[in-house]
Amino acid sequence: MIIIFIYKEDFFYDYILQDSLEEIKKVIENKENNYYIIKIPKKDGLRKLNCIKKETKLYQYQTLIKNKFLNRIPIAENVYGFVKGQSYKDFLVPHTWENNKKRFYLRIDIKDFFGSINTDTLRQVFRYYFKTDENASNEMIDLLLDIVSLDGFLPQGAVTSPVISNIVFRQLDLRIQKYCNKLNFTYTRYADDLLFSSINKRIYDPFFIKMISTILKSRNFKINHSKVKTSDEEISLNGFVVGKNIRLSRSKKRDLNRILFIFQDQKPKNITDFLSLLNSKKFKSRINVNNEYFSNKTNLLNYLSGYRSFLISWLPENKSSPDFKSSKIYIKRIEELILNINNMN
Repeated sequence: MIIIFIYKEDFFYDYILQDSLEEIKKVIENKENNYYIIKIPKKDGLRKLNCIKKETKLYQYQTLIKNKFLNRIPIAENVYGFVKGQSYKDFLVPHTWENNKKRFYLRIDIKDFFGSINTDTLRQVFRYYFKTDENASNEMIDLLLDIVSLDGFLPQGAVTSPVISNIVFRQLDLRIQKYCNKLNFTYTRYADDLLFSSINKRIYDPFFIKMISTILKSRNFKINHSKVKTSDEEISLNGFVVGKNIRLSRSKKRDLNRILFIFQDQKPKNITDFLSLLNSKKFKSRINVNNEYFSNKTNLLNYLSGYRSFLISWLPENKSSPDFKSSKIYIKRIEELILNINNMN
C-alpha cells in the first residue's frame, strides 16, 4: 500500500475534497443539520446513532476523504471489522484449535467505542500525515476534523468513522499484538470486540487484563468490565461458537429450528397468521420491538436469508463429511421455507 501524505494544500482541496475552502466552510458551519438520529434497540436499552444524510455535501466530502485519503492509510493486520474483504468469520478463525490442542478464551469489550474517539485524539493521529508548514497543516487538520466529527467526537453513523476508528486504533493493535506475541497468545479485533486465545491458562491472569487496560487508556478507551468473558475449550460470541471449529450457537439454531417447526406443525395459511404465531414465542437471538420479533414478511425473509448465506459460507471443505451433508440438508429446509413465505399473501 502506498501511503498518501499531504504535501500541498492544492492537493488536499482540489484532489481530495474537490471544492473551495470557502464552500467547504459554509457546509460545515451548520453540519449538525446534515445528520439525523436513529435509535437501535439493544438488550440493555437503545443505541442512538447520528447518521449522515446521503443527499448532503458533507456526505460527499466524507466519501471523498474516505476513498482518496483514509483508505490509503495502513491498519494492523489482525483487524477484521470495517475492512474490505474481511468478515466476522475471519475474525474468529485464528482462534480455532490447532493440532487438537484445546484453547482458553478471553473476550474484552470496549465501552462506548466511537464515543471515546475525540478530536484531540484525532488531531494527534492525523498530524503525522500532513507535511506542509505548521500553519497550513493545522488549518487542513482542523478542517478535516470538522468534516468527520460531531460535537467533538466521532459519530458512529458517519461515512468516515469506521475506517478512522481502525486508523486511531492501529498503534494500540500493534502494541497489544507485540505483547501477545511474547506470551504466545492469539489476538484479533472486530471493532470494539477484542478476542484472545491461548493453549495456556495464563490468559486469565488479572495482570494480563490490567496490561490491556493500560494500553487502551493511552488512547482514552476503557474496558467494559461487565462484558469481559472467559471460557475453556470454546467460547460463544454473537451467536457463534469458537472451539475446534466454528458453528452456530444453540440459541441461534434453536430459534431457526423453532421457525421451521412452527411452519411445518401449524401450517399457517397466510403471512399474517405465520407472523402472529412467531411473535407469540420468545426468540433469544431477536430483540423484541413493540411486542414483535418479526415486524413483516420482508423482515422474516431477511432473517432467514441471512442465516442461509452464513451456513453456505461455513460449509465444510470435505463434501463427503457428515457435517457437510447435514448442513446441506438444513440449508435446503431453510430454502424451502423461504420459497413458501415468498408465495404467501
